[in-house]
Amino acid sequence: MKNNPIKLLLIELILLVLIMALIPYVISVDINVLNNGLSEISITEFAQESFIFIAALVFLLKLKSEPQSRGLLILICGLFSMMFIREGDYYLDFVYHGFWKVPVLLVLVSTVYFSYKNRATIIAPLNRYKNTKTFTYIFIGFLITVVFSRLFGTGSLWVELSGSTDSGFIKTVVQEGLELFGYALILVGSVLLHLNKSTDQ
Repeated sequence: MKNNPIKLLLIELILLVLIMALIPYVISVDINVLNNGLSEISITEFAQESFIFIAALVFLLKLKSEPQSRGLLILICGLFSMMFIREGDYYLDFVYHGFWKVPVLLVLVSTVYFSYKNRATIIAPLNRYKNTKTFTYIFIGFLITVVFSRLFGTGSLWVELSGSTDSGFIKTVVQEGLELFGYALILVGSVLLHLNKSTDQ
């Protein structure tokens, strides 16, 4: 049965409004209530890890319901899994510093291997998904997280803007806030893609 477009639009609107309100609130709680300086053990970091984990899980679950897109889904799930592992590097460093590279390498090798085995199901699904609104959320969220947050969070930029060399905290707030926003868009896009069974949204 075709999904109700009005219901999907309302879900989409509610999700977007919630994340717009949630991000500054979470950062404010970390700074003003928990006073953790947005450290690795903060609500902001936990939210980032949770958002990308759920997104990876969504694409993993779609492997069963959408075998005709298996190759593409494996690539996306693998990418999000590696991002999740990288976000959790603080905990993996308890093994030894830089240990996060080991599970990332394992996921990378597995992703390349299984996506290559299913290479016939990559291009056609990508062409089908690339112009959908939900996939656009994922793509923009990915670019915000991986590219824009890094560029806009450059330390030298904030030294110039603040006129002080002690701008590290401002840089951290901006970068972590943008990363959280990017991850939130990835999550919204992934959830909406899962809820909408057709590919015209």
